[in-house]
Amino acid sequence: MVVAVSCSDARRSIAVHDMDACVWSGAEEFSYDNADTLAKRDISIVVRYSKGYVADSVALRILSISPDSMVVEEPFTLHIPRVAEVRPHEQTFLYRRNAVLGVKGEYRFRLTPQHSVEGISSVGIVISDNE
Repeated sequence: MVVAVSCSDARRSIAVHDMDACVWSGAEEFSYDNADTLAKRDISIVVRYSKGYVADSVALRILSISPDSMVVEEPFTLHIPRVAEVRPHEQTFLYRRNAVLGVKGEYRFRLTPQHSVEGISSVGIVISDNE
């Protein structure tokens, strides 16, 4: 696992991990340092993939841990369209709209596919403020 992109400003936080050999087979964990307990945010999952992706969808578990140790885990399915081109494609999937992270501190998000998925080169999380 390599951090491909990690940037943060007052409006948007992005973290992306590259997959070894373009196979997503294990848990990927991301953290977000929350300072604003009132802001409404969108939380999205971003996936970069190529022609090697042949599945119809990716079933995964999303585990969220708040700074006060509250744990929530739930299933989520990514419906990723197949591509014919060799060049990588990127899709963003809205996970939560208008989420309020009500506790200051580090939130952790763990994305775990239910099965190994070939053709996925990167996966990440985007947290953006709503205006």
